Amino acid sequence: MSNFTKQIEQNFKDIDALKSKLLELRDPENLQAVLSDGCTGVKDFTSNLKSCKILAGHFGKIYAMDWGADEKTVLSAAQDGSLILWDAMLAYKKDVINLRSSWVMTCAMSPNGSATVSGGLDNIATIYKMPEDGEGGTGDLKPYKQLLEHTGYLSGSVFLDDNKVITSSGDACAILWDIEAGTHISKFQGHTSDVMDVSLLADSNLFVSGSCDMVAKVWDHRDAKADVMTFPGHESDINAVDGSRNGNTFISAGDDSSIIMHDVRSYGPLQTYSSPTVISSITSVVFSASSRVIYGGYDDYHCYVWDTLTGNQIQSLDDHTNRVSCLGVNITGNAMCTGGWDQILRVWA
Repeated sequence: MSNFTKQIEQNFKDIDALKSKLLELRDPENLQAVLSDGCTGVKDFTSNLKSCKILAGHFGKIYAMDWGADEKTVLSAAQDGSLILWDAMLAYKKDVINLRSSWVMTCAMSPNGSATVSGGLDNIATIYKMPEDGEGGTGDLKPYKQLLEHTGYLSGSVFLDDNKVITSSGDACAILWDIEAGTHISKFQGHTSDVMDVSLLADSNLFVSGSCDMVAKVWDHRDAKADVMTFPGHESDINAVDGSRNGNTFISAGDDSSIIMHDVRSYGPLQTYSSPTVISSITSVVFSASSRVIYGGYDDYHCYVWDTLTGNQIQSLDDHTNRVSCLGVNITGNAMCTGGWDQILRVWA
């Protein structure tokens, strides 16, 4: 019996030692060293993106954009009070929606391309149904639904499916909506400050939110109380988040000029992407289709490209003449689009 007791005591000691080792490995400085050793001999990814198309037509600062389900459709929102649907490959407008409020801050397209969501300082998530091809322009199209529950500005949005959308707000929460019913399904509360962005984690029931409280949270959209994980690491407001297409990692970026890649499975940071020469706030961030590259939009008018493995900055896209406020990668991964306060969208390939 005494040997059995001693074995139990030894097992507890081993568990405590493993816990201490895990905490040590999760320390950002030690993790960076491990990653550096692991990446010895790995060469930087070659990035040679060029501005291929210019989408000009807005007369105000562009705040948000989203790629459609195909590889060539782009939706953009600007503070000229309009949503524009573009054929990004041919660089022409397909449709224009005149918004009831010009203070728009977010927009997104449904998976089947039949609807859009937008919102901003009006605190309303407005849904528009897009006309079928050949039915003419939208012009003064009336809202299909106006979703009223937020008590702060809308900052981010993403469609869960063609009838459900998740929005984030300055009221420190995110809401999952049933579009057809025009009501909210769940309200996700847990942040202590403005929630600035939301993104889905692919092939799962999870989504991630980033907030001015300097943490990112992972939620299960099936349960409003399922605040699954909290990821610290930033020293200032988080402005943008994006989930990788394999659903195992996500990135967050903000006013501390850094991008952090987090691993959902190990519940910790994998890598930080920053440079002493880049000291401006990050407005937007997105993975490439393969997740080998990260694109970040910055206040200093640049879009910087980072290698996820080496942590190095591998390209700087310098064609915008004002803040790069939004960006995205299309479904096939063969084009990236940036939008800025210079009222221009650029398609890169």
